[in-house]
Amino acid sequence: MIPYHHIPAALRYPGAYIEVDGSRAGLGGDLPAVLLVGQKLATGTAPAGEIILMSGVEDARAKAGAGSMLARMAEAYRAADPTLDVYLLPYADNGAGVAATGTITVASAATGAGTLALYIAGRLVSVGIDTGQTTDQSAAAIAAAITTAGLDVPVTAAASGSVATLTARHKGTCGNDIDLRIGLHGEAAPAGLSLSLVAMAGGAGDPAPGDLAATLGQEWFRYVALGMNDAATLAAWHAESQRRYQPPVQAGFRAFCAARGDYAQAVAYGDGKNYEHIAALALGVNPTPTWEASAILAAACAPRLHNSPVKSLEGTRLPGLTTTEYFDWTNANSLLFKGMSLLEAGKDGASYVKRVISLYRYRP
Repeated sequence: MIPYHHIPAALRYPGAYIEVDGSRAGLGGDLPAVLLVGQKLATGTAPAGEIILMSGVEDARAKAGAGSMLARMAEAYRAADPTLDVYLLPYADNGAGVAATGTITVASAATGAGTLALYIAGRLVSVGIDTGQTTDQSAAAIAAAITTAGLDVPVTAAASGSVATLTARHKGTCGNDIDLRIGLHGEAAPAGLSLSLVAMAGGAGDPAPGDLAATLGQEWFRYVALGMNDAATLAAWHAESQRRYQPPVQAGFRAFCAARGDYAQAVAYGDGKNYEHIAALALGVNPTPTWEASAILAAACAPRLHNSPVKSLEGTRLPGLTTTEYFDWTNANSLLFKGMSLLEAGKDGASYVKRVISLYRYRP
């Protein structure tokens, strides 16, 4: 006899009576949480070192400071994945840190008016150049255009003579990864104008990761995007990943980061690391900054890993990541053995995952 809870047993009157019993129904799937870890600016209202829920991109800008590493990560993540819950872990700049600098020197003045297409971290800064400008005036115009761009670019600028000096908004090694280039998409420079660019360098002193066990507490973040990619940060997150995968916590995560540089630099980054729960993207010498690349990679991978953790991520689009070069077959194959994940450029000009692999390289 089938037991009923709402249809009485003493029922003889004819009819179709239906009762739904949900007592043995399973629970629906949960909504995974993603954690974005990055540096904030002093204008951000969120306290450093405390995890906060992000309600939207504007909320991230207010809490981390518009134009900050963490705010840019939030923008990049949400542009690629509007689904999963996103939390922020802001870090203040290291007070003893040094901001990276770079220079743009005007070697010869333009012989005709035009627009200089300057790209900083992949973002266009249009500089108006007039006929008859001196080299000093052209340098001042470059610095003024960068200042006008404001928080759209991760640097400030000042001109002295024929040299425009760029300074990263954040202290630390992150500023060394800010890409500077002219005519990213083949734009022609004003006739006669000759420039010499010195890459961003000299940034030092990253924020200390702190006690991650205390910071994360009992929250379960399935996926983590690391805006800082220095050795101390990765080592700390590796140690925490080990702790969280074991009893009694058993709330593990997958972390994503990115490293900029040529083949030799990518090899050096992967060597010496053995982190099974962290994936590092070999970004190459491409315009997108590493912190945005890590957020884009996490946004591309997290929903797919949640849907099907055994399905390959190859061919997954990386929206917002600009690729002008990628590693050839020989170097790419070698980098996979160094634990470095790979991207590729599609025929449509977009960037795609070639292979995501962890930094786990050998059994200890």
